Amino acid sequence: MWPTIRVIDNFLDPTELKTVTGKVGAARFVDGRVSADGGSAEVKNNQEMASEQQYVEVVKIVDRAVRANLDLNNSVFPRSITRAIISRYEDGMAYGTHIDSPIMGFTVQNEAYGPFGQNYVRSDFSMTVFLAEPDTYDGGELSFGSPWGTHTYKLPAGSAVAYPTGLPHQVTPVTRGVRLAAVLWLQSMIRDHEQRRLASQLNLLATRLESTEAGSANAQLARELAATALRINADI
Repeated sequence: MWPTIRVIDNFLDPTELKTVTGKVGAARFVDGRVSADGGSAEVKNNQEMASEQQYVEVVKIVDRAVRANLDLNNSVFPRSITRAIISRYEDGMAYGTHIDSPIMGFTVQNEAYGPFGQNYVRSDFSMTVFLAEPDTYDGGELSFGSPWGTHTYKLPAGSAVAYPTGLPHQVTPVTRGVRLAAVLWLQSMIRDHEQRRLASQLNLLATRLESTEAGSANAQLARELAATALRINADI
């Protein structure tokens, strides 16, 4: 069975997307291997936005979008998030099959924001926010492979995909144009996948009943169960 991969349409609204792409388009980029660890550096061939003022402003917009997105908050239950990496792939660039690190630090291009052991998150979910329209570049798909087959994603600019961090994945070679994306990692309030899925499904059930049976006993019970599932499983 495939792990849950969530597609979030319009994660960035048009105003946010225009601001982000404007700042990214004017930014300086550096070798993306500066943020790779372990064997990832051997298969990583891209660029990332330099940690200058424009980068800080883009990160703040992405951070606000994470906190404001109800779908993400009711399914992933973010507790902590890393600063986004803004990646750029030109013709011939790719990121070979790899698994993201299970622990991510609040670092930007190897500059730590605190002593070792502080400002780190357990990377329960990885997230890619697409920043370029799919018809402006060829290749550059976010691709997941497993015994159940291959799933690929190449979404409209502003849309995002969130997936369990342990999934092997790659960015296929870009053969035309420029692929731009923001990548970040989230630690969930609920460590256990099955308990998180249960809390998410109860949230979904409660939301549906509140829409179709507002004020009913069933809707109230579903909301109470969703709240209880989060309360007894949250690790905060």
